Amino acid sequence: MDVDRVFDPGSYPIRVHHGRDLGAGYLRGWGLEFGKLYEERVEKDPLFRAALGYATHRGTVVTSHKLANIFLILKYGWPALRGDVFEFGSYRGGSAAFIAHILRALNRSTRVYAFDTFEGMPETNAERDLHSAGDFGNADLPGLKDFIHSEGLQDWLVPVAGVFDKTLPLVLESKPLMALVHIDCDIYEPIKYLLATCAPHYEPGGYVVFDDPMFSSCIGAFDAMAECLLRDQRLLPEQVYPHLVFRPEGVLMRQDSHSSRLPLKKAGSR
Repeated sequence: MDVDRVFDPGSYPIRVHHGRDLGAGYLRGWGLEFGKLYEERVEKDPLFRAALGYATHRGTVVTSHKLANIFLILKYGWPALRGDVFEFGSYRGGSAAFIAHILRALNRSTRVYAFDTFEGMPETNAERDLHSAGDFGNADLPGLKDFIHSEGLQDWLVPVAGVFDKTLPLVLESKPLMALVHIDCDIYEPIKYLLATCAPHYEPGGYVVFDDPMFSSCIGAFDAMAECLLRDQRLLPEQVYPHLVFRPEGVLMRQDSHSSRLPLKKAGSR
């Protein structure tokens, strides 16, 4: 596989199938899982290393390969997008700080909205979820705010504290575009809510990335994703390793300011 195409923004979309850039998904996913893309290319990138330092300093449970894939999307699969990043389940803020550092270094005006209770998980669905209320309770919102201030990230990273159904509607009043939605909240009910509530705000060409559904501890997250995207919307993922990536509003013809959206052919249609 010619993984060099991943590093050329002008080559996107690489191969479109059912409204997703399956070529890019294959190259990123195969490259990270089997092709030493992380060890030989991503890990050596100074911007990635600096952003990873932010993630490590603040603390994150998002794996290095998942962070690498987000990095590849942000740096190379992104230029035409103008919306913001919405992260749900930010925990200590490490992955949000990782993204914010990259956006600042690339001179993007994009903001990261980092949603979490910052007090641990809310009530969970005992029939579907393994996690319990209070898990990840050491999130440390004051420490995250201090970090944002000390690193000068105020224009790029906005923590939003509280349960999603109380805080998200307030942010959506300004009718933002969602260029990247990173869902890392592990449990069924919040993900069902998010997928219904965010859908009208997805930017054409944007991404929805799921951290959790393939974890053995997060079958509730898988159920919510499968019911909303696979069953109801009949979407297929662009990428399955190191995490699930969807393009709910299709892909763009070219990565430039005059891009037009490719017609979105729903998965399963003929």
